[in-house]
Amino acid sequence: MIRTLVALASLWIAAPLAAQEADYAAFADFLDTYRKQNNTPSMSAVILRDGAIVWEGYFGTWDDERDFPTNADTTYYIASVTKPIAATAILAESLAGDLDLGAPMSSDGDWAEFCTYFRGTAIPFMGGGTDMSGHPIPLVDCAKPTTLVEMLDMRANADSFVYNPIAFARIDRVISGSGGRDLRAIVRDRILEPAAMRNVALGWRDPEQGDALRLMTMPYHVEDGAIRKQALSDDDFRASAGMIANPRALAAFDIAYDRGQLVPPAIRKRLIEGVELGPLGDYRLGWFLEDHEGKRLMWHSGKDDQRYSALYLKVPEDRLTLIVLANTEAIWKDGASLVEAKISQNPIGAQFLEDFVEAE
Repeated sequence: MIRTLVALASLWIAAPLAAQEADYAAFADFLDTYRKQNNTPSMSAVILRDGAIVWEGYFGTWDDERDFPTNADTTYYIASVTKPIAATAILAESLAGDLDLGAPMSSDGDWAEFCTYFRGTAIPFMGGGTDMSGHPIPLVDCAKPTTLVEMLDMRANADSFVYNPIAFARIDRVISGSGGRDLRAIVRDRILEPAAMRNVALGWRDPEQGDALRLMTMPYHVEDGAIRKQALSDDDFRASAGMIANPRALAAFDIAYDRGQLVPPAIRKRLIEGVELGPLGDYRLGWFLEDHEGKRLMWHSGKDDQRYSALYLKVPEDRLTLIVLANTEAIWKDGASLVEAKISQNPIGAQFLEDFVEAE
């Protein structure tokens, strides 16, 4: 009888595991097919569940000559996926008493002139307009006494969020202008070291960049069906972008963040349970927030125009995370709304939710 129960239990355990492996294999096939359809030489991805990597996928080749297969060490420019990491570091610095989140954007001495100039341009998150879904985008409000913490919530334009990476990129100047430390030092001390993130460069001028640049895949742009190698961006590290990393390094951040090792668990809990979302979702503390099938999503996209793209998607209730990096725009090639958090606009995000997230 005991042997029978043990055998039945073994079958019960094996069946879900086999189903999960099949799901991962199907998702891997989807990603590699998507990569090939979008002429992307290199793509890397990891899935985390319950605080551990449960699946990794490395597709294509990462070198110029297409001789070396993409692997776990291959690094990418992660573009705006830098934002939730930088925002978490800034929160940690504030909680340690070394930074005032109430510092105004005007702590950057050039903010008023900078803001006024860009407000008069056709750049939508500064000059206003409508987004891809027809939603109105308010102009940036240069007279608004936006504070640092409000900027982390993307509130430079209005009381509701408007995704404004140009304003967000001034955060390091706000910090230094209000007497704070260099942002690179803050991120290294508050995030990279405690989370044990390895082979990460905080921009091109990072004096401790390690092997991140040596292991970096070059960017490509697809135009009229032809793939063309691109020059690397010379933008340095900002709160808005600039990190160079592989998915395992981002997974280390994800694990440490969920464990409460970087900022108190109450902050994560408030994003999941304490922020009431309207029909367009929200943006708080470096994360897009959205409800999907009764479950809160935390996510960020990244796009370095004509070079790299990235996706970082969390389903906290299921303790589930997806991270995908590529050396073309393929992951987020069609862009996203500036005033609506909608992961279904992204084919990879939508497929992941369909495959792995059950409705409540």
